[in-house]
This record gives sequence, structure tokens and C-alpha cells, in this order.
Amino acid sequence: MDFPARAHCLTRWFGIRDFVVLSPAPNAEAIIGESRMKILLSSFIIALHNTQCRLPAFVQVVQHWRRLYAGVCDSGAGMRTHFEMVHLKNTPRQLNHLAGLIEVFKTKLMVPISPAPPILVSVRFTYVLRDWAMHEWPIEDEKGSATPPPEGAWPCVGTVCDPIFELHLAATWPNLAEEMIVDNETYSDLDPTQAPSWSVRVKIDEEPQLLLGDLLKELLVVAAGKSDAMFVPPEGRDEGEGRDIQSALQRLTEPVPSISTLTSSVVSRARRKLTRESNNNVIPELLLNAMLEDLLPDVDPPPAPEPPDESGRLHDQLKSCSVSSLTHRAALLLCEAYQQHGGVRGMLHLWQEIILELRYRWDNNILLPWTEHGHPDLGASLLHQKLQLLNCCIERKRARENEALVQGPVEEEEASASEDEFFECEETVSDEDGSPLTRKGSVRRNDVFRDSKPQHPDGRLKRLGDMRLLDTGAPLYVPITQEPAPMTEDMLAEHEQSLVELGHGEEAAKLRAQMQSASLLSDMEAFKAANPGCKLDDFVRWHSPRDWNEGDTHSDDEDDDGGNAGDEQTDQPKPRGRLSKRMRLPGNIWAECWQSTKSVAARKQRRLFDDTKETEKTLQWLSSLRPSQLVLNLLPCLVHAAMQAFQVSEKCHPSLSLLYEQTFQRTVRATRMQELRHYEVRPLPRSVDPRVRRSSYRSSASWR
Repeated sequence: MDFPARAHCLTRWFGIRDFVVLSPAPNAEAIIGESRMKILLSSFIIALHNTQCRLPAFVQVVQHWRRLYAGVCDSGAGMRTHFEMVHLKNTPRQLNHLAGLIEVFKTKLMVPISPAPPILVSVRFTYVLRDWAMHEWPIEDEKGSATPPPEGAWPCVGTVCDPIFELHLAATWPNLAEEMIVDNETYSDLDPTQAPSWSVRVKIDEEPQLLLGDLLKELLVVAAGKSDAMFVPPEGRDEGEGRDIQSALQRLTEPVPSISTLTSSVVSRARRKLTRESNNNVIPELLLNAMLEDLLPDVDPPPAPEPPDESGRLHDQLKSCSVSSLTHRAALLLCEAYQQHGGVRGMLHLWQEIILELRYRWDNNILLPWTEHGHPDLGASLLHQKLQLLNCCIERKRARENEALVQGPVEEEEASASEDEFFECEETVSDEDGSPLTRKGSVRRNDVFRDSKPQHPDGRLKRLGDMRLLDTGAPLYVPITQEPAPMTEDMLAEHEQSLVELGHGEEAAKLRAQMQSASLLSDMEAFKAANPGCKLDDFVRWHSPRDWNEGDTHSDDEDDDGGNAGDEQTDQPKPRGRLSKRMRLPGNIWAECWQSTKSVAARKQRRLFDDTKETEKTLQWLSSLRPSQLVLNLLPCLVHAAMQAFQVSEKCHPSLSLLYEQTFQRTVRATRMQELRHYEVRPLPRSVDPRVRRSSYRSSASWR
């Protein structure tokens, strides 16, 4: 090929494909002087001859940028070819056209054969366009971008400026005999518009400034705590408010202030608050409202379509979240605020507005969009778990309020069922003479577990097949129970730590068992309310069937709390069986819990999961995140989006598959360890094909 797309300059000038070049090191002194050049070239030829290498040998002389070489090729058959070059400041007139160049070529060739063999000529005219793109890249919309990227697409993949800095247009006439074409000082057949072949080539910056790589590097700097000094807690008060709180007790003894004093104080505080809020508004109000509307719309958005990678390795193995989730959308939108609207201050401004919107949705029972229902997914990032917990709290609150509307107000007696109740009774005492007297006294209901009033079933869900109570023979009903409390991974770790801190020993083990049996106590109370006259054996048959040995003819152990027979007694034969060995051990926690529980339906019990308290704790956790902590919690979603961008390049260029696999394994480890030291942004290694480096325009974000 006469004009290869990518080739060494010696290949273009001399038409050779295999050769050896001896060049000075980048920081070494250039080879200046003909004698030194000849010594090096002779030594180079001797070394190649001793190794029986017949390739042309070249030595680069003078400055590197001049690309001047001197070379020799010893074919070993008594023939030696010299490759010489010369730099001319001005091109001679006879060398400005094809006829003059052919004449020089024939003179240098010195063919002893007459007539000389015909010469084939290939001609190319190249037109170079430089500095053709003066605008920034990419062009930003005049109105700004207020829409979060669709379905997890990274908003800033590519280069800051156009990576193409030269455009080459070539007109080519290949393999023409010298008699077929005329090109001299007076006339030329080489009209570019009539060329049989046209081609275009672009030259791309080897190391352009990349949006993705640079942004991730900046965020890692923020995550290292460099910007925590500018963080102001959202509940921060000015100095006047702080002094008011400190002197709150002193005001109790001060005279009542006048109306004018109160009015001036309120006005001054309002002005200070407005001034502070106006200074904190980094993002314009219209753009901020558009961002929040797209992220947390007022109406229920349609379900997001499943992206093609949701069932792939990124979604299954990375500890992040779905690319269509609220957390992922918020992470990308916060990155957009950081990049385009004031850096850390813009990101914090948008974050605090998101928290205010979350609180508004809690107050008004509005579920979060694009957030899974149910308990938090412990395989997701911690930030996503917190939003799932908040959504779960809203669901519990809505269900509780809807149930209250359907059932109406709870009677006073039922409302106080979970509290201590007192009943009037007679207590026998003796007077001074020893004669018995009676007086009114109080007995706590906690001290007696069977009331004199007949128990009525409450909180039944459904019958449990054909099963019946052991003592009364009444049908056994499944009670309505409280759902277990949802917990995030940090809440589980905190609970585990509190159990460990109890220490060792019998008392510690008993206290640890009591802390873990809250849900069991609630189920027992609900079971007693739904099945009057039941005993522990009946509860075990429903709650833990494996601990009930059906058909065992051994006499059952008597239970002290068998309960009164209800109205549903029948003549059905009693089931035979007994509890398992572990349930009959002395000090069994189930037996102790059964003795201490009362008959209370689930709707009258104290809530196992206080959604109001957990919501306040969650919102406080979100609002107290410092910039470094916020970025560290956003990183799992950000690297997920970065890996999606890398995956696109890997599919376009199979040569990146090995690098992608290595980066993927590091990314999985980094998202699961959740420590800053595991994150590091690296450029594409030099071993990657330069053509791939130029065409991908992306930074490979590698995490060790």
C-alpha cells in the first residue's frame, strides 16, 4: 500500500515495512555531527551482521522533531543500499512538480540497463484543516439541563473539548504509468476534483481532558474530606438564636416583654433567615424546581422501563442499586449540580432541597417514586437502604391511618389496654383489736393474667386448617400479628454491637434473649387474644411446628396457663402430641415469655416498629451527612454508571474485554468494602491499542 493510514515516516518515504531504528533516549543528548553518526551506524551494522539480521538499520540524528535519519541495508549478497535524507529550507523549483521528482528519482537510481524500465507513480494531495472547532465541546443548551439522565446514563461522558484537532482530506491517483500523466511547471493533469480516490483522516488528541475521569477524581478529593469545612448543618442557628436557647431558663424570671419588642425580634430573625437562605441558593430557583420536579414528581410517575443490563452482572454483583431507582437518579443529578452549578456548594444546596422534599412526602403520606416497597435490600448501597426504609415508614403510616379511618376511634378501654390498669378489690386487714376489716385497695393487672370477665376473641385472621386447641377443642385461629421491624445494615450492626456489649454470663445471656424476643412476645399476645383458652403447646403448633411431636402418646406436661374454655367448645377428640425436648428444658425462653404475656390484639399493642421515630432518625442521618460522607455514599451509584459507560466501549472494542473484567472485579470489591482507600481513578494503560484509545474518548475508571 503506497499510502498506509498509520505507518512510520520511514515506511512512507522509503517504502520499507521492516527495519531497525537507533534513537537517543528522550532526555539524552541528540546525535549531532557526521563523524559520530557514521561511527554509530557502522557499529550498528556490525551488530546486525553478527546476529545475521538483514533488516535495514537507521540512526536518528539531530533534533527529534526534525525526523532526520541515516540508514544502511546490507543484503549479504554483495549489495548494500544507503538511505539518505536532506532537509532543505526552501524547495527547489524543479521539485515542485511530478516531472522534476521523477527526474531526480532516475538520477539517484542510476540503473545501468538501457532502456530504463518503466516507472509507476502514485500521487496523493493532502489538504489539512487545523483549528476548525473553536467552540466548546459539548455545546450546552441555553436553558441548561434540568432533566436527570434517562435510565442511569452518565451525563458527562466524553471530552471537555473536541478531541479532533486536525482534519486531513486526501485526493489519490494510484499506480499510474509516468507516460499517462503530465505534471510540470506549465501544465498539470492532477485536478483534485477528478481524482479517482478520496479519503478523510482525523488526528485526535492523545490525552484529552476527559469529563468522566476528571469528575471522579474531583469527587474522590471531596470524599477525602477536603470540603467538609464549608459544611453547615441544616438545623444550624445564628448567634442570636443560640443565645436565646442558652438563656431560656433565665427568661422564666424576667418580666414579660412588650409586643413591640417581640415584633422587632421576629422581624430581625426573619431578615437574617432570608439573607442566609438567599446566600445559600447556588442553583437558580427555576432550575432547582425543575430538577426536583423531575426527580420527585408531584404525580405518580409511570414505572421506569427495565434497562437491558438490569439482569446482568453490574446489577447482580455491584452493591449499588437499580439504574432506574430514585437513589441512582439522585446521585447523577447531584453530580450534575456539582459539575455545572457551583461544585460542593451546589451539590449541598440540591441535597438539602431533596431532604426537604422527602420530609414533605412523609408529612403528607406520599410514597417515594422509583423505590422498591418492603424491607430494605441489604444487597444495595446504604443510601438506597435509607430511602427504602423511609418509603417503608410512609407505607406503615398510611396503613395505620387508613385502618383507623375504617375501624373508627378505639374505645377508651381498648386504647389503654397496653398500659397498666387498676381494679378495685377488697383487702382484709385487722384493727388494733385483731378483728378483721375490709377496705378498698388497688391491684395491678400486670400481677394477674386471667381476668374474671370472659375473654372474647379479637384479632383473628383466618382458621389454621382443621387444627384445634388442645384443652378446649375450639378451632385454632391464625392471629393478626405485627410485621417485623425493617432494618438497614447500619441498624443491624448497631443492634449486634449492643448485644455484644452485654458481655458473657448467665444474666447477660438472659438479657440478650429478652432483647431478641420482642417479636415473639408480640406474637404470643396476639395469639392469646385470637384463641381464648389456649396454652403454649397450641402456640408452638402454629408458630414452630417442628417443635411439636405429633402423635406422641406420652402424657403432656401440664401448663399452668391453660386459660378458660371459650364458647366454642366441642366434643372433637383432642390431638395427641407433646413439645420437643428443647421446649421442655427448664428456663426455656418461650415458656418464660408465655407466662409473662397478656392477651392483647396486635392493633392494641405497642408498635414494634415506630415509623415516626425511625423516619426522624433517617431524615436526621441524611441531613447530617458532610460532603465527604455524602460523596462516599454516592460513589456506589457513580461507579455503577461509570462501569456502564465503560461497558459500551468494551462492546465496541473487544480488545478492552480483559481490562473491563479486571476493572469490574475491583469495582465489586470497592462497592462492598465502602472505604475510600479502595477507590482510585486511572487512565487507560499504554498497552491499549492507540486506535482504541483515540476512538473511545473515555477514561477507564479503575478501582483497586
